Amino acid sequence: MASKVQQVTEVIEGLGLGMAAVGATRATSTKADLERALSHAWSGWEHSGDYPLIERAQKPENELWAGINGSTRRTNAAVVWRERGDWYVVDIALVNRTPVEAARFVGSRPLTEWVLLAELFLSALNPGDVPVSDVKV
Repeated sequence: MASKVQQVTEVIEGLGLGMAAVGATRATSTKADLERALSHAWSGWEHSGDYPLIERAQKPENELWAGINGSTRRTNAAVVWRERGDWYVVDIALVNRTPVEAARFVGSRPLTEWVLLAELFLSALNPGDVPVSDVKV
């Protein structure tokens, strides 16, 4: 079984991939807003149970926020969240890769499932203004 850090890393990279796939590459850096959106997305995503060490955490959204916050310091990552003022900007760190191509480097989950997580996340951040993907993989 993967460690909690590995599970958090996969989910955060996958969330970033899903966001990039729908054309949303930034999110507020305000902790309270991010945690609220992460909580909404995590509780509504049908695959959260596949990450038991996050699921068992007292506050899964806090674990995921910490993953985003620490993302910028990671090397060898497929997706990095970089803090730029009031925003986190999602960066596919694999040179010249689309989200579809980068998804091969983030666990074994298909991009469409990461897109569902991203749509839940974005709907809590920007109610009524969520881009919807037509990604087919």
